[in-house]
Amino acid sequence: MSLIKKGISALLIAGLIMSCDEDGYEPIEPVDSSGGSIGSVFSSFDVSASGDGTIVTVKPLTVGVDSYVIDFGDGSEPLTALQGESATYDYSNVEASADYTITVTTKASGQTDLVKAEDITVEHTVPSIDTAPTSPDFKRYNLLNIYTDASSVGTAGTGGKAIVLESGNNLLEFSRLHSDVGEFALSDEVVAADAFYTGVSSNDIHFDVYSEFATGIDKLKITLVDNTNGTSHIIDDLDLTNGEWTGFDFDLATDFSSPVSQFETILFELGSSGTANDHATITVDNIYMTRMTGSTILNGDFEDGQDFWKWSTFTDGNTNPFGSSSDGSNIDYDGVNQGSKTRGAKWSSSQSGGDFRTESSRYAYQELNLTPGADYVLEYQYAIKDDSGTDPLGGRKVVGLILDAHYEDGADAVDNLSNNLGFKEGYVAEGKFSDTTDGAGTLVQIPFTANDSGEVAVMFYAVTPKDAYIDNVKVRSVNP
Repeated sequence: MSLIKKGISALLIAGLIMSCDEDGYEPIEPVDSSGGSIGSVFSSFDVSASGDGTIVTVKPLTVGVDSYVIDFGDGSEPLTALQGESATYDYSNVEASADYTITVTTKASGQTDLVKAEDITVEHTVPSIDTAPTSPDFKRYNLLNIYTDASSVGTAGTGGKAIVLESGNNLLEFSRLHSDVGEFALSDEVVAADAFYTGVSSNDIHFDVYSEFATGIDKLKITLVDNTNGTSHIIDDLDLTNGEWTGFDFDLATDFSSPVSQFETILFELGSSGTANDHATITVDNIYMTRMTGSTILNGDFEDGQDFWKWSTFTDGNTNPFGSSSDGSNIDYDGVNQGSKTRGAKWSSSQSGGDFRTESSRYAYQELNLTPGADYVLEYQYAIKDDSGTDPLGGRKVVGLILDAHYEDGADAVDNLSNNLGFKEGYVAEGKFSDTTDGAGTLVQIPFTANDSGEVAVMFYAVTPKDAYIDNVKVRSVNP
């Protein structure tokens, strides 16, 4: 017999229910039931789940009956099957967990019906996808990573149900969006104006979202919640693409229901005019914000160590930009003499470039996006130890440059040092900052004009048999 109803199938199971003792086989005695006689036996029925957890098979153990009726307890029409058969039923996937009562009633000619019931809990496991979108391709420090596999600083947090593909790519999965809300709570508040550094902002946010309409949703609502001020910023009825990743880029100032200045929770919901099917699941990846670059030097006083100066790639070289130091200038970033040294950047002889260049050489690098054709000044302080040592040809020095391009690989930048908009080789060797007048070292100011693209980079290195230092790096507009 074949049963067909929403994934229902019937499997033929033959066998006579018997028990065994030392004298041989004997029929199982009838058990308590709601009725019946010695002619019909209904000992029990087995229930097992398979597949995603909602596919349930019922196997009655009966003797002397013609058929039985199974009510799966979810309001669907009961099924009828013949003696010796099992029946399989697929419950709804709308609920992650639901309780049902399965009732089995035997039917036999001339016999009273026997009835047994069992309470079950159906747990539904949502199948995960095996595809992921391309990770964002941004240079180091230009990406605020809220949830991606990309390398960046400022990871904002984790949340939702995380799944990991065989490739190692991490994804977020949100289900039951018929009524539930997918909530992603950040570990800290994101302030748009200071997203990357004090005064260094982002004005956009990106999402990649995947949905299969038969088991998901077709329209999406995203809310950025500012818990501090009790404000919700909403964008609704976003069109998803069936069975494909959909990328969204939003302007924080104009695309949401109100301008977004800060947020710490992201909500994913069914769009107001959307349709949710089956387990209503979406998968999310690549939540990030991009940096609005300008003339601001990040971590120009090196109080945060190597942050924003480090290379992502340096072929046959060292990605570290310098050695962090507590022997910086007495002058802080605001120009105030603190009366004692601050932090700074340091190069030893083994970290020097130029004539001393090795695989251990270090070069500090930071990209800027300036106004094309505008005039600027690169400003910094330096100091070089005057201890005895074998000087390179031309003497020990600290070199500052404004490169005429952005570079992915530090090795390419070093090979193109001559392609610059301005540079300075500083030879004053009077000792550490603390050995100089007011502990301020030597001030350098390099005027330059931005190129036609506005994409420039500042770079520093030292060539010295002893230690050299820089501090308080700034780029100022000549006509702000």
